[in-house]
Amino acid sequence: MLRTRVVAVLRAGSTEHLLPVAETLVDAGLVCLELTLTTPGAVEALPRLRAALGTAAELGVGSVRSATEARRCLGAGADFVVSPHLRADVLAEARAAGVPVYPGGLTPTELAAAWDAGATAVKLFPASTVGPAHLRACTDPFPGLRVMPTGGIGVDETGTWIRAGALAVGLGGALTGDALAGGDLRALAGRARRALAAAAEAGP
Repeated sequence: MLRTRVVAVLRAGSTEHLLPVAETLVDAGLVCLELTLTTPGAVEALPRLRAALGTAAELGVGSVRSATEARRCLGAGADFVVSPHLRADVLAEARAAGVPVYPGGLTPTELAAAWDAGATAVKLFPASTVGPAHLRACTDPFPGLRVMPTGGIGVDETGTWIRAGALAVGLGGALTGDALAGGDLRALAGRARRALAAAAEAGP
C-alpha cells in the first residue's frame, strides 16, 4: 500500500471471477487487494487467492463489522482488515494479531477517534460525498493522521486525493468496472495502470 498507494476494493456478487481479476490487477502492478464480506464466500476464497498469488499481492478483507468477523478473516490469512466504521473490538482483534487495521470515519471527530484508538490509518468513507478538500481540512489540525479515502472515487481522481494528503486511495467499482462479472480484463488492466501512474505522479 505504501509503495503503490492504491487499493483495489473487490466487491462482487460472487467469488467466480475474483481470481482472474486479482491476477490481472497484480500483473498490472496493483498488488494491494481488498475482498469484502459483502461478497458471498469471500473468506473462503481468500486462501485460494493466496495459493494462486503467493507473496505477489497483499490480500485484505473489508466490510468487517464485528470481532467474530475479524477473527474469521484473520484466521483465513488476511493481511489487513478494513471496517466501514470504528469498532473497538475489530481494532483490538487486528492489533492483537499484528495486522494493519483501517476503520472508517467521515467527520474530523470520527477520524481523530479512530486514529487515537490505534488505527494503522483511517478509511475516509464515503469519500465521494465530501471530496479532497474535506480531507485537507480534516488533516490540517491533525498533522500525523494517516487517511485512506474510499468510496465512489474515480480512477482519474486518484492523484487529486494523493495531493490532498491521502496515504493511499481505495478504488472500487470505477476500477473494476464489469470485470467482477466476467467482463473485460484488458480494460481492467488499463484502468489499474492509469490509477497507479496518477498516484506516482502525485508525488510522495
